Amino acid sequence: MNRRDFIKTISLAALAISMPINVFAADNCSVKTKYGTFNGFVDEKGVKTWLGIPYAQPPVGKLRWRATQPLKQTNKTFDAKKFGASAIQEDDKLETASQNVQSEDCLTLNIWKRSDKKNLPVMVFIHGGSFMHGGTFDSLYNGNNLAAAHDVIVVSFNYRLNIFGFMNFGAIDSSFADSGYLGMKDQIAALTWIKENIASFGGNPDNVTIFGESAGSISCMLLSVTPAARGLFQKAIPESGPSRFVHDMEHAAKLTEDFMDLSGTRKMSDLRKKSAVELRDTYIKLFEMRIKTAHSDFIPACDGKFLPSDPFTAIKEGDARSIKFLTGVNACEWGYWLLYDKNYFKNFHETHDKISLVMSRYKKRTSHTSKEVYQSWLNGRPDNEENYMDFINQLDWRVGQELDAENQSKFNDVYYYLFNPSYRLGLCRGIFLGGVSSNDHIVARISCNGDDIPCCATLLPYFA
Repeated sequence: MNRRDFIKTISLAALAISMPINVFAADNCSVKTKYGTFNGFVDEKGVKTWLGIPYAQPPVGKLRWRATQPLKQTNKTFDAKKFGASAIQEDDKLETASQNVQSEDCLTLNIWKRSDKKNLPVMVFIHGGSFMHGGTFDSLYNGNNLAAAHDVIVVSFNYRLNIFGFMNFGAIDSSFADSGYLGMKDQIAALTWIKENIASFGGNPDNVTIFGESAGSISCMLLSVTPAARGLFQKAIPESGPSRFVHDMEHAAKLTEDFMDLSGTRKMSDLRKKSAVELRDTYIKLFEMRIKTAHSDFIPACDGKFLPSDPFTAIKEGDARSIKFLTGVNACEWGYWLLYDKNYFKNFHETHDKISLVMSRYKKRTSHTSKEVYQSWLNGRPDNEENYMDFINQLDWRVGQELDAENQSKFNDVYYYLFNPSYRLGLCRGIFLGGVSSNDHIVARISCNGDDIPCCATLLPYFA
C-alpha cells in the first residue's frame, strides 16, 4: 500500500532538503523523568533531540508474546543519542528500518523539540508497514523538520510487528489470548509514557495529536475507539488506512495455523524456546507462502475485547466522539506495490477478491465478485486499465476513509483531504500501465513540484 506520500510531503517537502542527522552533535541536553535522566543533543538545526528512550520493559524471555509491561522507576542516567533497534522484520530494500539493527528489545521512542516554551502541543507519529515492517529509523520519519519549523514537540516510537506483535495464539494456548494485538498495547504503553513524562520535555500532556500512515492510520482509528486508549490523546490524523481495515477472528486463526505448521510445533512452550532468528525465518516463510493470496495478514482482528465492536461501527455510533479528526487518502494508493513487482496488477482481476480487505469482508454479505462490482461501477465508462486503477483505489481506500470522516463528523470536527498532485498521479498511472519504470515514492525523495512547498508550508501549522 502507498504508505508514505502524504506524510512524506508534509514532513519533508515543506523544508525541501533535509541535512542528515548528526547523532554525535555537541550541546548535550538532559531531561529528568521518573524513569531516569536522558542526555540528548542539539542538532544542526537547533532541534533538541532524544533518541532510543525505552518506554516499556523489553518484551524478551518470559515477556515474549505477553502484554506490554511498564518500566520501573529509576534515578539512572541514560545516553539518548542513538535510535533504538527496529522490531524484527523481513529485509526490505524499500524499508530503511529493516536495515537497522533488529531485536525483540525494540520498545523505544524518540523526541524532537526546538522551542523552549512550556506546554507545547505534542504530535505522536505511528509508522506504517502493514503491521509487518517499518520503524522510526527510517529517515522519512525523522521528526526534526517538523519540530524545527513549528512550536511543537514531535514523538515517534517503535512497536512489535508481525508474529511478535499481531499473531493470535489464543486458540493454541488460552493464556496468550491477547497476543493478536500486542503491538497495539505497545502503542498504548508509548502514549501512556508520553502522558506521564512529556511535560518534563516542555509538552502539554492534554494536547496530544496522534498521526500515522497506512498501518499507522489504522492504528489511529483503532486507538480512537478502544477503551484502553481513552484520554491519552485528543486529536488524530489517520492517513491512508480506514477503520474497516481489520480482520475477523477466522482469518487470525488460519494465519496462526499456517505459522504453527511451518514452525514444526503445536506448543507455545516450544515456540518460546526458539531464538528470534529462528522465529524470523519461519515468519518469512509464512509471508512468502501467503503473499500471493492474502494482503496485510497482520492487521489486527476484531476480538470483542481490545476492540469491543467493529471499529467502523464504533466510529459510526460515536465511540470516538471526543477526538478531532484530520483524515484522507492519496489518489493512487495501490501504486506503491509496483515498486516491488512491476507485474503486481497483471492478475489483479483474478486475485482482488482475496487480496482486498474490502472485498474479503463484502463477500460474506453478497455473492457479487470484484469483477461484477467493477462492471457496475463503470456505468458506461470504457473498460480499460486506467479506469480499473481508479476503481480499486476508490473501493479499497477512498470510500472507507470518506465514510469514516462522514461518520465522525456527526460528533466532532473533521477535516478531509484527497492528495492528488499531478506529477504523482501521472507517474503512478504510467507505471501501472507499463509506460514508466519509476514511481512517485522514489521521485518524492529527490524533488517535488514547485507548487507543493508553499502548500505544505501552509498546511503544517494546522496539524498540531
